[in-house]
Amino acid sequence: MKRRDERFLMKVADMYYRDELSQDMIASKLNISRTTVSRALTSAKQAGYIKIVFDFPTESSVEIEKQIEKKYNIKEAGVALVNNPSESKYEVSKTAARYLARVLKNNMVVGLTWGRTMKRLIDAFDEENLGKTLKIKGVQVVPFLGTNSPSSTDNDYLRLTYSSLLSSKLAELIRGINYSLPAPMYVKNPELYNLLIQEPEISITLKKATQCQVALIGIGLPNEDSAIGCLDEEKAQMLRELKKEGGVGEILGRVFDQNGQTIHSDFDQKIIGLSLEDLRKIPTRVGIAYGTKKIEAIKVALQSGLINVLITDHLTAQELLNE
Repeated sequence: MKRRDERFLMKVADMYYRDELSQDMIASKLNISRTTVSRALTSAKQAGYIKIVFDFPTESSVEIEKQIEKKYNIKEAGVALVNNPSESKYEVSKTAARYLARVLKNNMVVGLTWGRTMKRLIDAFDEENLGKTLKIKGVQVVPFLGTNSPSSTDNDYLRLTYSSLLSSKLAELIRGINYSLPAPMYVKNPELYNLLIQEPEISITLKKATQCQVALIGIGLPNEDSAIGCLDEEKAQMLRELKKEGGVGEILGRVFDQNGQTIHSDFDQKIIGLSLEDLRKIPTRVGIAYGTKKIEAIKVALQSGLINVLITDHLTAQELLNE
C-alpha cells in the first residue's frame, strides 16, 4: 500500500471514529464521494487501523438474544435480566415498553390484546415517560378483542385490562388515534354474534385490526388461572375442555395446539376479535411472555409463526434455548 493511501485511510478513520463526523460530512470535507468514504473505512479495518472493542457489562442480554433469534428464526428478541422470577413482570414490561417506543413510526397502525401483561406494558410505557420523548404523529391504536366483565368482584381488577381501555390509554400517551370495539369478547348466541360483527362501529375496528403493522400480544395458558378463565366458571370449563383436546396456549382468546393452529370450537366461533389467521398476516407480531409454565406455549408460538418478536426474561430465554 502506498504511504499516501495509508495516510488517507487513517485520516478518514480518525474523522469518523474520533471526531464523530458522518460519512456525508467527511465526503464533503475531503471532496470525495460517500462511497469512497465507506470503502476507506472498510479498508482501514482490514489493514488493522481500526479495532472495535465491546465493553459491555459482565451481564449482558445481547448474546442470549442473538441465540434466540437464530434458533427460532425471528426478527428480534428482547431479554430482561432479572435476579429472581419475582422481578420478571416488571422488567419484562419495561423491556417491552422500550421496544414499542423504538418501533413506533408516523401513521403506523398498532393493535393490542388484553390482560395483565398488556396492562403492565402500558403502565411501564407511562411510568417511563416514553410517550413524551416520541416525536411521532398519526399513530392509530386498535383493540384486538371485545370486552367481557368478570362474574365475581374478586376479579374486578380484570376490568382494568380490557383491550379497548388499554388501546385508549396508549393512544393518549402517544397522542394517537384510538379505535374502540364496543362489543363483548364472547357471546353465547350465534345470531347475536352475526348481528354484532355487521355493526359499522364494530366492523370498522375489526377491519382496521387486520391492517396493523405491529401487534402486541400476551401468551396465556388454557386453564382457570388465565385471564379468560378468571372471568367466570363457564369459560374456565371451556378452557379445561380445550386443553384436553390438545390446547397448549392461548392468544387473542383463542386456544391453539402444538402446531399453532386454532382448536375450533363453539367457544372460538363466538369470539368478537382478531383471528389467529389474521394475526399471522401482521408484519411484526410481538409476544410478551415469561415463566416456566409457559415454555411450551411460547415455543409453539415461536415455531409456528404466531409471533416473530419475543420479549421475555433471561430465565425463560435460557429454557427456550435448552428445548
